[in-house]
Amino acid sequence: MNQDESLKPDAVAPFTGASEFVVDKQPLVELLAVLAQCGEVVSSFFKPDPSIKALDERTRLAEFLERFSNLARSTAIGRIEPEFGPFSVLNRYEFEGSLLAVLLRGGCHHAPRGLSLANARKLVDDALEAVFPAPFSELVVYRFDSSDWSELTRDSTISSAYVACQGARNLWWVLCVADFD
Repeated sequence: MNQDESLKPDAVAPFTGASEFVVDKQPLVELLAVLAQCGEVVSSFFKPDPSIKALDERTRLAEFLERFSNLARSTAIGRIEPEFGPFSVLNRYEFEGSLLAVLLRGGCHHAPRGLSLANARKLVDDALEAVFPAPFSELVVYRFDSSDWSELTRDSTISSAYVACQGARNLWWVLCVADFD
């Protein structure tokens, strides 16, 4: 972005390393370790400054992705498409169910070994409770319904990708699991 663009009132500040937020919770570490058995995992948390205020869900997600796009290139996600395609808006319980489906489906060749439905459910529930505890448990989650939104998912055989927002704390989470045959 050049100086003239930064003076525009609608210009958005791209994320930098300072935008990243460290979440070091053991239940999250355990969930990510099992998800890694399903494919390549990218998990990053952010606290955007300034925060994202758009009320329209498409505009809100578009602003997040625009600000995240430079950092995304330094991760396995790679280049993000400006036209990111269809997405669904999930609440916390729908997100839990979607993550549970990812765990139980597994990667291209198998599901994580020895993972029962009860254990998978507990793993997801414990991780989300650790990261988004009450009274900050309300989430808006964007699930990408097309693999065309990023370089990583476009080249994958199976992928699941989410951007979760916990508005009261301005905490955003990018989670992507992609497997290649």
